[in-house]
Amino acid sequence: MLHIGIDDTDSIKGGCTTWLATEIIAELSEFDLIGPPRLVRLNPNVPWKTRGNAAVALTLGKGVGSKILVGEFGKEKIYMYTSGRDMKYDKHAILERISTLVRGGSMPDSQPGIVISDVFLPEGLYWQGVTNIVTEEILSDAIEGAISRGYRGSRGIYGAACSIAWTGSSSNPNGISHTWELIGYREKEKWGSKRDISALSVHEVGHLKGVFSCHDSDGKVAMVPNSPCPVLWGFRGTEHKILIDNFDNLGPEKPLRWILYKTNQATDDHLRTMAISDISDGDSVWLEVEVSSKPNVIKGGHRFFKASDSQGATVKCAAFEPSKTFRHAIDSLEVGDSLIICGSFKKDTVNLEKIRILELAKRFSKSANPVCDCGRRTHSSGKGMHYRCKACGKKYDRPQMIEVTPDLEIGWYEPPASARRHLTTPVSLMR
Repeated sequence: MLHIGIDDTDSIKGGCTTWLATEIIAELSEFDLIGPPRLVRLNPNVPWKTRGNAAVALTLGKGVGSKILVGEFGKEKIYMYTSGRDMKYDKHAILERISTLVRGGSMPDSQPGIVISDVFLPEGLYWQGVTNIVTEEILSDAIEGAISRGYRGSRGIYGAACSIAWTGSSSNPNGISHTWELIGYREKEKWGSKRDISALSVHEVGHLKGVFSCHDSDGKVAMVPNSPCPVLWGFRGTEHKILIDNFDNLGPEKPLRWILYKTNQATDDHLRTMAISDISDGDSVWLEVEVSSKPNVIKGGHRFFKASDSQGATVKCAAFEPSKTFRHAIDSLEVGDSLIICGSFKKDTVNLEKIRILELAKRFSKSANPVCDCGRRTHSSGKGMHYRCKACGKKYDRPQMIEVTPDLEIGWYEPPASARRHLTTPVSLMR
């Protein structure tokens, strides 16, 4: 089979790697898609990423058996086959054809890369790319026998190779090996203009079975990008048939073309379970901890608290302002609460992506100040001292602390969809 990976064709100014993938599918029309196109998100902590750090892989050949609709380019329907056989092809000639598209469709400040292989690359390369950094040595060993080309540098080759290494069949602790995203693209003359997608239409599809990350709880649309890229919307879910059957309800603006991607989004593949003492800058972690300091608020609305693991190591945790209502849960944490925290580690701090409350420490509140026999309210004489009536001088014991019901419940808490990382499994999909 012919395996093609592309990466790093976009930038924060625009462009879109998934759009270029549709151009490649159209260009190589003599081939059939074997399996769906694959949208692969990689390590979200690398400093040189563009927006979502996504690469795309295609597997091409001669389709065998029944075909399945996975896209539509104008009036042309795009199908995939679940199995296929090899076709004769010249990898170098195909590289030249793809290179023309990539050169013309990439942003000037990007470093696009193309990898072409006859086989899936080793899956370990994917796991290195989604959880860590791929070194030049690791890359060269993994792509031996493949051909590649990079422009304005070699950065894109790394992601392109990792995308070919992702099979979408391995399962993580959440039991989610993959999800789906159906991406709609705009007419070229509309690129950069405001997208005309109603919140009502988004709300209607957002409650379908397995659909996620369409909108926030306050109704804010999350499936429509803010950048001037070709994407109209990204419709995400766990069942591809539901996406295909319902995307036409989004509007009023309709896509010029659409394509269905199998993806590692919402899988938590980037997270690694480890001890606090083993964390390094750039790691995305899954830690079981106990809250060791009360959360505090700093300028800008950011929340910070400290947590410790079973070995006694301590780490600072943060919920930054963009996480919005998630910060309310953080505000209600108390010392002694037992948690699972998930997030990325940078500069001695875990930037929280979600938390799971396992056990809540008891909460106590001070009773009201005693009322003196003379009818006046008493006041504390100082820390640890009696309460005293200022009118008659009579002293009273300190009031008892009373146990109160926590503001929180056992379970998962997360930021809204618009502030969520692509790889993070939404709470709605957690087991």
